[in-house]
Amino acid sequence: MKGENTQHGGKKGAGLRTGIFVLVVLLVILVMTNPNEEDFVAWLASEYDIHSSYDVNEGRTFTQTIDGEEKTLHYKGGHIGHMGIFSTYSYRFADTEEKEIQIEAVGIMNMLFDR
Repeated sequence: MKGENTQHGGKKGAGLRTGIFVLVVLLVILVMTNPNEEDFVAWLASEYDIHSSYDVNEGRTFTQTIDGEEKTLHYKGGHIGHMGIFSTYSYRFADTEEKEIQIEAVGIMNMLFDR
């Protein structure tokens, strides 16, 4: 007996199509929930007590509160890499004594993690 050819390709094809559909939906969800720079700055405030403000004359400034004392941090540089389904962040600061602080994180699904 010969197997019948159907228009939809049988059970194997249906499982493959379902798997591809689930994978595409998962990728779309990961891309849509990838944290942005504003999420990273909010994470800095919650994890490291580093707050950002913006002044028209001075631009973006960062301050860190340690033991109730607020210190100004000078932004030295950074890198943000958006890889589609996740992002990497790296900010480098210097305090008033020129001690460098580097904070790196990886973000996926609207969550950020130290790296």
